[in-house]
Amino acid sequence: MYNYHEYEGLNGYNVYDGTRSVNGLVENDLNTRYFMRSLYQRLYAGLSVKCPSLWNKNYFKNVLFGQGFIGIIDHPDYGIIPQICAPTGERGIFLQPTKILVSQPLVKFEGDIGVNCEVIRLTPDWLSVIDIVEHYAVRMAIAITSYDVAMINNRAAFMAAGKNKSAIETIKQLYEDMTKGKPLLVFDKALKDDGLDESDPIWTFSADLKNNYISDKILADLHTIREDFDTEIGIAAIGDKKERMITDEVDKLTADSTARAETWFDMLTQSFDKVNELFPELGLSFSMKYGGESHEYGEN
Repeated sequence: MYNYHEYEGLNGYNVYDGTRSVNGLVENDLNTRYFMRSLYQRLYAGLSVKCPSLWNKNYFKNVLFGQGFIGIIDHPDYGIIPQICAPTGERGIFLQPTKILVSQPLVKFEGDIGVNCEVIRLTPDWLSVIDIVEHYAVRMAIAITSYDVAMINNRAAFMAAGKNKSAIETIKQLYEDMTKGKPLLVFDKALKDDGLDESDPIWTFSADLKNNYISDKILADLHTIREDFDTEIGIAAIGDKKERMITDEVDKLTADSTARAETWFDMLTQSFDKVNELFPELGLSFSMKYGGESHEYGEN
């Protein structure tokens, strides 16, 4: 998995090694990487955090989204800082971890949650949300790969066969002149008389491009997949209805686009409450955009 919190990720993506098979289909790895980044940044843009100026906000958000939680520790050398961490220690009565461990090249720390450290969580189950990004990125990669193939196939509109080499060269020259826009094409009558047979002196195949054109449909599917992603992370999408939506449809769309985001907002609120109680000097706050509105916690 791509380590969103590490600088190396900026220089060398390692989301996948080679290609990834999904239901027997293999999408282009570069396309998957592209959509992973694109969708991740759409998700990333929805959260704004107010924190001490010495904190790296990008690191904070990348760890939070990429791992699902981030430790806030009181380090003897560096003070109160955010760090990627691992839950550890004996489980409490509600089977939650009681300690966190930080083991970075410059930062070593083990602390008791609620005593000298806290954890800011995005999800109740301690898991990352990158699986959402991957779920849709893989499908968008399949769609855009299909679009590339369809666009190439759209060019295969005409094939022709001649009886001999001379006839073939003449056909090729005629086609070249036609593509250059020459208004009149002249060829030797012998090409027709000495053709494959009397009824079909030059065998041809012409594809029905109009009825077989699917590129626009694939682009529509790609747009739908992205709208589904937006809806899942809290960005209200208008759907593909061209007429006015009725009230019930608007309400359902709003509910669909806020279900996950409200869970994240509630989890962040609980976490920020605990951090601000343990370290009141931080005065942490955040805002999250979902459902077409900005939702605030604390003073921003």
